Amino acid sequence: MKRKLIIFGNNGFAEMVAHYFEAQADRKIVAFTAHEKFITDSRLAGRPLLPFEKIVAEFSPADHEFFVALEHGRQNVGRTEVAAEASTLGYQLASFISPHAHVSSHAKLGEHCLVLENAAIQHGVEMGANNLVFANSFFGQSCRVGANNYFGSGFFADRFAQIGAFSVFGSQVRIAESVVIHDWAHIRAFETITESLTVPTIIHPVLRNRGHIVDKR
Repeated sequence: MKRKLIIFGNNGFAEMVAHYFEAQADRKIVAFTAHEKFITDSRLAGRPLLPFEKIVAEFSPADHEFFVALEHGRQNVGRTEVAAEASTLGYQLASFISPHAHVSSHAKLGEHCLVLENAAIQHGVEMGANNLVFANSFFGQSCRVGANNYFGSGFFADRFAQIGAFSVFGSQVRIAESVVIHDWAHIRAFETITESLTVPTIIHPVLRNRGHIVDKR
């Protein structure tokens, strides 16, 4: 029997994630949660919205799983920190893989990932924990993907690409075959990367110089 689910988040993205879990994974969402200082109402989308600091007292980790519906703030650090806190409290972290995604039986995905409709993850792909993969994204044969990344809609990584951790890729970013992307990259939507980036880099019309370090705080 599937355990009930708690969603961390108090905005539209959290509501969307809850809808996917309920409508396509048959999961029961019992509550939303967020840090107390960010809560301005007691309910969200018809469900209780409770302080994260008090969540264990209301919902036992033995009976509930947890998903952190935060996007890419602070290079995904916020999502990563909350997931680690929830795990420390004893909650098992849930994943959502859309039934309309195409994930090879020979691909490996870590825990606490979100993979939305029409994403394709091919044979031999290895993807770490805590990745958000939005609709229509593609990971070619034997790509290697680290943990704690964000991939916008229509992201494309050709086969054998290697992507580090704590990176943000906007919608329609394209990574060429065998290209290596370092940790802490932030690639703007619609960019095409044809050469390896060996240092943390942000691609932006005003910031084209390689080696611009993304703030890790």
